[in-house]
Amino acid sequence: MSLIMKKSKFIFIGILLSSILFHGCDGLNMTPAGSVSEDEFWQRDSDAEAAVMAVYSQLDDPTMVRQLDGVTDIAYRATSGPGTLHDVAGGNIVASNDAITSIWDRYYRGVRRANDVIAKIGTTEFGDPDKLNRIEAEARFLRAYYYTQLASLWGGVPLITEPIPITEEVGRTDRNVIVDFVIDELDDVISSGDLPPSAVGRATMGAAHALKARVALRHDRWAIARDASKAVMDMGIYELYPDYEGLHEYEGENSSEVIFDRQYASDGDTYNAFAYSAASIGGSSIVEPVNKFYEYFEFNGPGPDVTGDPYENIDPRWNYTVYYTGQPIGNSTYDSRPSSNTGDAVNTSEFSTQHGYNLKKGVDYENDNENSGNGSINMILIRYADVLLMYAEAKIELNEIDNTVYDAINKVRERPTVNMPPLTVASHGTQDELREALRRERVVELGFEGLRLFDMNRWELGAEKEGEVFGAHFYNNEGEEYLQSIGFSRSFEETDYLWPIPTSEMNSNSSITENNPGYN
Repeated sequence: MSLIMKKSKFIFIGILLSSILFHGCDGLNMTPAGSVSEDEFWQRDSDAEAAVMAVYSQLDDPTMVRQLDGVTDIAYRATSGPGTLHDVAGGNIVASNDAITSIWDRYYRGVRRANDVIAKIGTTEFGDPDKLNRIEAEARFLRAYYYTQLASLWGGVPLITEPIPITEEVGRTDRNVIVDFVIDELDDVISSGDLPPSAVGRATMGAAHALKARVALRHDRWAIARDASKAVMDMGIYELYPDYEGLHEYEGENSSEVIFDRQYASDGDTYNAFAYSAASIGGSSIVEPVNKFYEYFEFNGPGPDVTGDPYENIDPRWNYTVYYTGQPIGNSTYDSRPSSNTGDAVNTSEFSTQHGYNLKKGVDYENDNENSGNGSINMILIRYADVLLMYAEAKIELNEIDNTVYDAINKVRERPTVNMPPLTVASHGTQDELREALRRERVVELGFEGLRLFDMNRWELGAEKEGEVFGAHFYNNEGEEYLQSIGFSRSFEETDYLWPIPTSEMNSNSSITENNPGYN
């Protein structure tokens, strides 16, 4: 049985057991017919394998990743409501938001399940000790991942490191303490040597170093971020995938650029492949790229001021990430002009784009067209290009500017299907110039991979989201160029840098006495 098939089977078992054994909310002290007791379950290493798969099941999925980018300056979240992540920058977020609550609950389910694996795995009677050690290390890595996300989005949150009764209440722990915990935990996992150097769809040594770099970078621990990302680079097993577009399609799955991902399978865990994309291929235009995203892209040759074409000579990553008028889409040509008479014309239906662009990254039309509801491209959560840019950023912030900084950034820029001009000392010789170039590179390279919100928050660039949102370049009847707009404007408050603790958590946990500033 393949790893992916095993995973689909184990996720179901793990979720079932978590509801029965892992402090279920019904509080009933009984074993349902056809199930196993906790003592019976923790006997073999296959039981531990099933339990850790339930921890993996709470990893970020494509819907969550795209929603996160949808509330930043690079995108517009086209729908709202109690089950969606409201536009933080639009001032609509409240503590009772269902999507905020869902993300909080998701990560804490992951923490709870990880704690149970870590606490119970030592009681396993039969199994390979090396395998059990690896599973425990995976659970500790995953717990560190969930706390990285929790601390990044909410700041101080309850730090729970062992199974607790359902009735026990835990207050908030200072954000820096949580960051220290995550770094120490990852150091222990790395030093144990229990994770493999590489493995498809599983936590690895490279993933542990990369996650350590990420959490350190998000909290200005520059030296730690530098050393952790360098450790990944020195492993010699990761490299950039030559085809940027293909990296985010089926052909790029499990390539040497992927360090950690959430795995999907057409015969197991799937999602709607085109849901967030264009109406003409069956999508709903839920998250749309906007003009702010376009403005981050450079031109390799004459730009629109000379050519008159807003997209000629643009960084190829724009073409791989965004559908815009004139691009091939499916078996046709994308045309979102108001006069196009196609399903993609702006504002012609509830499914069409409102600002003229649609998301192309992660759409594999050729392979998913016949059954788009059965999409299964893996969701990349950490990749090597990010590691290279984290290394460069840490070195820049430490003012340790040397050839390795330029090399790291230029490897990303000079990917064969990108081929953008390299940065040089002559073009970007100062710390400020390199910092600006690095930040632009992260937007262009990692756009719509769920990282922009975290970058904006840690760089304190929230004000970049303010003002009217504009979209595609169109021309009116007089031939004059304009930017598509529906009149939607965003506001920004300093309090937007942290999300509110969900109302349900505040109401049920008397140990949390204060929400984040600006929220009730």
